[in-house]
Amino acid sequence: MLLCLVYCSEKNLKNEITRILTNTTGIQAKYFSELDELFNSLRESIPFLVLIADGESVSSVTLNSIYSNFPQVYFVYYYPFLRLNASGYTDFVHFNHIIAGDNREENLKVILLDLIKNFWKKIPYDKLDFSYDALSARIKKVMNFVETQDLKVCLTARIARELDISQGYLSQEFKKETGLSFRLFMQKLMDHYERIVFDQLKLSAKAVSQLLGYSELSSFSRSFKKRKGYPPSQQKVQKYPS
Repeated sequence: MLLCLVYCSEKNLKNEITRILTNTTGIQAKYFSELDELFNSLRESIPFLVLIADGESVSSVTLNSIYSNFPQVYFVYYYPFLRLNASGYTDFVHFNHIIAGDNREENLKVILLDLIKNFWKKIPYDKLDFSYDALSARIKKVMNFVETQDLKVCLTARIARELDISQGYLSQEFKKETGLSFRLFMQKLMDHYERIVFDQLKLSAKAVSQLLGYSELSSFSRSFKKRKGYPPSQQKVQKYPS
């Protein structure tokens, strides 16, 4: 089950959101009426989504302050009316999605399904020795590319072409800012992705190999066994350190 944290202090709006989340398979929701409680929960466990559903009782400055502390989490702003609070839309630009107006319920359902499908590709900055915020604009584009593109095209040659720079320069800048070669970074990321798709999505080895960009299951199995020391079929019985 994927954890979704919801901040909402208005009863009718909370009931509306509860109905949507309850009917969305694979989501476990936790509700908060105080931002301090939400913040403390975020410090304890990182969810795949935070849903903010309150436009009157809290300022966008406060919301964006919370957002800035957890850049690896998707933040969705959900509000009944096209008019947000007095600050206007510009103060909510850091949110991944803004849902407002009469079609909000259908829009939220679509976004939830899309996030569930793709959530596992979020880069786990909390497990790496660098933060997204500390990266240059160019290397942030690299990270965004990895999160949004098919993994089999996440190669320095392809990314360098997208950024219109040389492959050598990209490799040099990437290692300078992250402390990792791009190849080692991708190895760490693949290990993380494998853990998620096996343990949380409960997918088969074949489905995992397809998600990770392998053309053949046999190629994935050989790579997996070489790195882990056991075949993908035994992954579900392995224990990870907390």
